[in-house]
Amino acid sequence: MKMSSKAALLSALVFPGVGQMYLKRYLRGLLPMVLVLTGLGVLIARATFRALEALDKMQAGGALDMNAVSNLAATSSASGDPYSSVIVLVMFCCWLFSVIDAYRLGKEGNHE
Repeated sequence: MKMSSKAALLSALVFPGVGQMYLKRYLRGLLPMVLVLTGLGVLIARATFRALEALDKMQAGGALDMNAVSNLAATSSASGDPYSSVIVLVMFCCWLFSVIDAYRLGKEGNHE
């Protein structure tokens, strides 16, 4: 398999930026990695805070009902806020850039 194909597959299937790391372009691979990891961290933190706030509200009313908890989880995951959509879009763009860039760098560097 050609190096450009391996690099593109690594960025596509393992994690954005891994293909650039494979081609020894460490700083170039670090940018999509940091952006995607930051986006994941923000999404996880926002979801955790929303869940904790909802559980606090439910607990204030008395004992926790598991049906109410499952209904709350279903409705909160269905109604995403606009910031989450923007973060997911940025993460997708970083992933796509990483795949195309890794392939192009592999072709450019005469690693065939």
